[in-house]
Amino acid sequence: MPQLALGTAQFGLNYGITNAKGQVAPGTARELLKQAQTAGVAFIDTAQAYGNAEQVLGEALPRPNPFCVISKLPAQAADQPFDKACEARWQQSLEATLERLQLPQLDGLLLHAAGDLARPDGARLLDWLRTVQQSGQVRRIGVSIYAAADLEQLPLADLQLVQLPCSLYDQRLIADGTVQTLCSAGIAVHARSLYLQGLLVTPPKHWPAGTPQALRRHHEQLCGWAQSQGWSLVQLALAWARRQAWMEAAVVGVTTAAELEELCAAWRGPDPWEGQQAEAWAWPAGQDLDPRQWG
Repeated sequence: MPQLALGTAQFGLNYGITNAKGQVAPGTARELLKQAQTAGVAFIDTAQAYGNAEQVLGEALPRPNPFCVISKLPAQAADQPFDKACEARWQQSLEATLERLQLPQLDGLLLHAAGDLARPDGARLLDWLRTVQQSGQVRRIGVSIYAAADLEQLPLADLQLVQLPCSLYDQRLIADGTVQTLCSAGIAVHARSLYLQGLLVTPPKHWPAGTPQALRRHHEQLCGWAQSQGWSLVQLALAWARRQAWMEAAVVGVTTAAELEELCAAWRGPDPWEGQQAEAWAWPAGQDLDPRQWG
């Protein structure tokens, strides 16, 4: 069964299309991490691009740290050739991440832009990633992707971790064989966007303007079925993820203790998909599922 990973974009940013509470306060972050530890959450997912999330985490993490912490290197400028100066900046940024987190090692370091490895000079970036892995500063290296095409021309044999979007509605990377390819290569897979930035667990009448109308109607049908069966949308979203044996971790963000309590209860609770065809709820229009395309 997958492990839970606490996403921390909200610790450093006002993140999420349905997030009405804004950025998590440092005191709240500290309480959430204590609660996550008690609940057995295994992973913490963060990134250098998440505002001051790493700093907040470093000040709030329980000690000794009980979590496997994963961070991400920001996308690199396309007009900047990878040279020795870049290597020095990458090293400085990693050391700054470790200093902010107050940790000697990351469980994983991902590239926020997988295409950086596919550049003609991407071998230099890969060599640096191997070096920090060999030094012990990073246990696993990998990439964060949006689509199967992001894996083209990547050195999969050198990667140990890939983070990708996946949910009850977004099952594209299962259907097209991407997940199976990664698992067959021995690469751990972490799934994010299980809530579609909150849309999947929010009634459609509260969806913001600009979200796709066809997807909204699809969601109305799910809400109707959930209500008729006595299930919450959070239960449906998380129970679906829990059934995915290929998944090492499910990354979910929260902003309050009540949200985390609901998340953990749903994760440990009964399975609403027993005897149901959950794959029937997959939405076929991929562009509707990409937050970058929403108005």
